[in-house]
Order: sequence, then C-alpha cells, then structure tokens
Amino acid sequence: MKDKQNSFKTSLSVPIFESYNKAIYNLLKSKEYENYTDVVLSTLGKELEKYFSTDDFRLKYRYKSIKSYSQNISKDSDVSQDNPLTFESHFNPYINYDIIGMRLVIEDVPSDFEISEKFITTSKQKFLELQKNLYTYQNQFYTVHKPEEQQDLQNQIIYLTHEMNYYKNCTNFKSLMKKREETKNTIALLENKSKNKNSKILQEEIQSAKTLLQNLNNTISMIAGEFAIEHIFENSEELKNLGVYLNPDRQKFFYDKTGYTSTHFCIQSSKLSNWIAELQNRTSLIEYLSKYAPDSTHDRMPNKKRRLLNLPLKSNSRDLGRYLKKLGYISPLYTKYISDGYIKRYSPLENVKHYYKKLLLRNPTYSNELDSIVTKDDNNTFMPHLLSEHNNTIYFERI
Repeated sequence: MKDKQNSFKTSLSVPIFESYNKAIYNLLKSKEYENYTDVVLSTLGKELEKYFSTDDFRLKYRYKSIKSYSQNISKDSDVSQDNPLTFESHFNPYINYDIIGMRLVIEDVPSDFEISEKFITTSKQKFLELQKNLYTYQNQFYTVHKPEEQQDLQNQIIYLTHEMNYYKNCTNFKSLMKKREETKNTIALLENKSKNKNSKILQEEIQSAKTLLQNLNNTISMIAGEFAIEHIFENSEELKNLGVYLNPDRQKFFYDKTGYTSTHFCIQSSKLSNWIAELQNRTSLIEYLSKYAPDSTHDRMPNKKRRLLNLPLKSNSRDLGRYLKKLGYISPLYTKYISDGYIKRYSPLENVKHYYKKLLLRNPTYSNELDSIVTKDDNNTFMPHLLSEHNNTIYFERI
C-alpha cells in the first residue's frame, strides 16, 4: 500500500499543466481567436472615441512572444526538493491571463470630461477599505521585530498609501480639473510676462507651474481612463453582444518605487472559451517612464531586461535564418487602433522596432541594419467584421 501511495504522489508531481498551457497559448493565437481580439479592440476603440479624440488616446494589443510565455510556464515546473528525480507542478490558473495584453494610454483629457457619482462613491468605499488595511499594517509594524518583516510591512504601508491617494484623487476629480485649468491660465500669464521681462525667478515660476500641470494631467488622465473603461463595459451594448466583460476579482492597482502607476483590468469572454486579456490603463507620462527611464520597472523584473541579438552575417543564409527565427521567437505581435473602428497590424519590422525601441535609439547603426534584414512591408488598416455566430463560436474576416 505504501508503494502505491508513493507511486501516486510521484505521478502528481509530473508537470501535467505545461502541455495544457501550451495548448491554450496556441488556441489564443489561432485565426479565430485573433480575429475575435481584433473586433474587441475595434469595438473598444470606437467606444473610447465617445470620451476622447483619437489624438488623445492610444489603444493597442499584443500577443506575448513565445520566449516570454515559455519562461512563464517553465516556472510552473520545478525539480522537487524532496526528490530530485521528480518535478513539482505549481499550477497557476492565471498563467494565460497575459497572453493577450491590451494597453490604453491617455494623452489628454478634454476640459468638459465628467465622471459619474457612482464612480465617486465606489472610489470613496475603496478608500475607506484601504484605510482600514493601512491601520492594520501600521499596528503590526510595532509588534514585529525581525528587520525583514518590518521591511515587508513598510513596503505594504507605502503601497497602500499611494493607492489610497489615488482613490482620494478620484473622489476629488472635479477639483483636479478646476486646478488644471487654473494652472494653464497661470502659465499663459507668466509666459506673457516673460516676453517683456527676462527674469530667472519668472522662469522658475513657469517651470514650477508646468511641473504642476504635468502632474495634474497625469493624475487626471489615469482616473479618466479607469472611469471610461468601467463605464464602457457596463453600458456598451456592442461589447455585451461580443460577450466580453470585466472580471472585478482581477482588477489591480500597481505602484512601485520608480513612480510607475497603473490600473489593470481583466477582460473575459462568454462567447469563446478560454479567451482572456489583460487591459492596462496608464498615462503617457507613465508609458514614457516605463519604457525609457534608466531604471525602468520592466527592466528590473526577472528575465525582462531586453538585449539586442548579435547581427547576422548577411553572406551566410543559415546565420541570417537563425537570426530571423530568434527575432520571431522573442518579439511580441502588436496591433493598434487607428480610428472609426479601423485597426492596423504591425509588420515584422515594426514589431521588432517597437519591442527594442529603447535600445535601438541608443544603437542607430543596429537600427539601420534591421531595415535591410527584416521584412518591412507596411500593413494596411482594416475594419474587422463579424461574419456569423454558430454554437457560440464567432467568426470574423478582414475587409
């Protein structure tokens, strides 16, 4: 009996979910699912145009690269500490959550933008709940003595403080909008004065006012983005017909010491099984910092730092082929929203240049070489259309 129990335990330790996760990855990248994602992007973009002009927001999605996803699922299977001849599987039900990653970047918010009283009330409730959690962590801080435990609690306190500040700003959205307009007027007056008087103090006042305006725009844009997303998914009949909805249990607020701040949403589907996408809401300032800051959040994450591959020998077809294959393995696949429901898929060259943008800016010679190596055909914009529904399966085509 004991041998049978040990045999059973060993069978459980086999990483059985790796094949399952790979199958889901291939399913989500199939033509049917890709076209469904296209229509979701197109529909969401059209809804966002009711809140912002197309010049004031950017919306796109990407399919995670094979390399990135393989690294994720490899974490699911570790050598057992008890028995080095077996594996342990730590199945993560959300491992497929980030295969389709959408991103909304708000550039600017119109002066007449309004949020609902319901959103303000919900923000107040979140603030009060977080305040209770903060008090709990603060009380615990004085009862623990190990430095590592104190540090963990301190990190939680800092995180909760910033999250509370965000939701407090949500409740004060109208005041922030008013403050923004006042700051714009102040800058205009100061700049007008500076035309006739070149004063160092005046220039410092202008710079200080511009910094305040940038911070106000950053806060306002993030709040407006979150409100628009929630309001659209709650009220859009088009999205409801597609069967997509937000999973509130997966909504998260992100903040770290670099200043990176964003809200993440989980979009799921009642029409296509296992279709799931992450939607990040961030501002143009945060988007810039996350990409180009010297110590960016992305680069500090394990296995996330990007490195340019060694350029191939053009005279060696095998070397060139291996290089292109590696690029295809590493680079995500991007599609962006244009306007009026039209979207555009990135070409192979655009995918690579978008992924390596920060590094290519520092290596213009490498960037020029890419132009002669990677396919640079420009893809046309297109409007994805729903063909038919049959047995809850959705089919689309491009026009």
